[in-house]
Amino acid sequence: MPESVFVDNIWNDFAHSYDEMIPELPCYQRQLTKILRDTRERPYVIDAGCGTGLVGQPLVQRGQRVVGFDNNAAMLRLAARRRDREPDAVRARWTLMPGDVTAFPVDVAADADAVVMNNVLFYVRDPESVLRQAWTHLKPGGVLCMTSNKRPRPDLEKVLKNSIQEWQEEGRWTEKLQRAVTHHRTCAQRLTTDPNEMVTFLDTDAAVRLLEKVGFSEALVADGDDYYGENFYVCMRK
Repeated sequence: MPESVFVDNIWNDFAHSYDEMIPELPCYQRQLTKILRDTRERPYVIDAGCGTGLVGQPLVQRGQRVVGFDNNAAMLRLAARRRDREPDAVRARWTLMPGDVTAFPVDVAADADAVVMNNVLFYVRDPESVLRQAWTHLKPGGVLCMTSNKRPRPDLEKVLKNSIQEWQEEGRWTEKLQRAVTHHRTCAQRLTTDPNEMVTFLDTDAAVRLLEKVGFSEALVADGDDYYGENFYVCMRK
């Protein structure tokens, strides 16, 4: 896959604070728990728009094979660093490559047991074509686990305020985390106010209807309570 797939965008600056802060978010951990639950016992998972590898890591650690791809070089470098810290046996199960969700890389085998799209859909202008890519790459009975923002201009401050309160209650509001939040807030405000950055928003029901249109047969989970009500989570079977 040629490196020309990489795009130059806000995620170049966002990557490090994202990687430091997101896995510490209680609301992210609750959302990740759903993904891990619904991909259990599914040997081969495609992590489409894998970012810094936050979803792929626990999957390979519990024995699954993961192919992840992303179109931002800074995010993908951090994913590679995360992979390279793993033992050889775990690392061997984790493939990372440049790629865009609008056209999955040709090296991604189309017989997946699950496809994960974690906070990816808001960045694509033609969500139906992207979801068809996922459908095409799943074997019959495979599932798509998808999360994204439900509304334009998501309430970043609500998410941060509630997260800080939870961190303080848990005694985890450290100086390192405070620095990451400060940088994250600056980047995320740019992200959420630039109409060229976040372009697609679906509520939970609209996400299910679109997946049904693409050809997915059954919604196993469909809710809208993640990130303090800002995100939906849908798991649908092919």
